[in-house]
Amino acid sequence: MVRDKKGDGHAVLTVKTNRGEFVLDNQEAQILPWNKTGYKFVKRQSQSDPNMWVALGEPHAPATVSAR
Repeated sequence: MVRDKKGDGHAVLTVKTNRGEFVLDNQEAQILPWNKTGYKFVKRQSQSDPNMWVALGEPHAPATVSAR
């Protein structure tokens, strides 16, 4: 889950590869590295448990996990 360039909520798919993490997005024609999208990442599905979501915050904010 991200905040797009307008500040609206938007769902994207991130793909982790040996070349980095990329974003597949129906609002963008290109596949971009996550840090080149201009989005603010809010939360993502846990890599260890697909039923959990991990909150992503400011670099100094602790990540929180919640069950869906």
